Amino acid sequence: IMNKELSIKDLENLSGIKAHTIRIWEKRYNILDPKRTNTNIRYYDTQDLVKLLNITSILDSGMRISKVSTLTEDEINQQILGIKSENIDGAKKIIMNELIGATLQCDAISFESTFINYRSQYGFEATIEDILYPLLIRIGLMWTVSKLNPSQEHFASQLIKQKLFSAINELPLVASKRKFLLYLPEKEDHEIGLLYAYYLIKKSGYQTVYLGPSVPLVDVIECAKNSEATEILCAFTIPYSEDRIAKYLDKLISKLPFTNLLLHNANLQNKKDNYTDKVVFLNSLEDLRNIL
Repeated sequence: IMNKELSIKDLENLSGIKAHTIRIWEKRYNILDPKRTNTNIRYYDTQDLVKLLNITSILDSGMRISKVSTLTEDEINQQILGIKSENIDGAKKIIMNELIGATLQCDAISFESTFINYRSQYGFEATIEDILYPLLIRIGLMWTVSKLNPSQEHFASQLIKQKLFSAINELPLVASKRKFLLYLPEKEDHEIGLLYAYYLIKKSGYQTVYLGPSVPLVDVIECAKNSEATEILCAFTIPYSEDRIAKYLDKLISKLPFTNLLLHNANLQNKKDNYTDKVVFLNSLEDLRNIL
């Protein structure tokens, strides 16, 4: 499915409104006007999705669908502006919807302006934690379910990486006794969470070595020795077996006895007592903030 042609099932997956309900709204209230292919198959475009997402936000604010259906496009936009200014939770949902629309259209200007507006109001960390990271999770789920074009997910994730690298580069360089080395193991490529950890650690005033995604263990060990890293932070997002991760950790710990290991998302929670002296398990950003 191309991003210009969405099925009713795609609308359901992307908006959370059941296809059955969308059909009823179409027949009773004329809220959407689906197009038809040359073979007479109904489809929707990105504008239809954005309109439906906006309607769900207005419904969440308490207006009934019978009333929403009478609103012009300008009146819908006015309602959306009102919700954004009055209701922080409603505003988050609307901003997420705007970014989804921008992502579907690969519209960098719209994405950037939405990001800049939210950051100017709520700050960089709130923008990452409340909007951009949940957005990526939602996009990932949407593309898994809808089997849409993965290039749009790359579009969003690359823009977010740019934001993180820019924020990291603005922080002052520091020398510190605590030295953090950050990386993802081989075949682990989703680095946005790790980049944000890099930002938080550097912002806290600690020296940081960032190796990025998919780094062979032998290279991690050599770099940790050369840099005299006191703490290593890594994450497993691929669901490996407990035994495989345990062997990996054992090798890391045996080769680097002078470092502490900070581990995110490992499938080892029921074995963590085996590693109490050398491994700190991070389940959330708060866990990371607490050790900084």
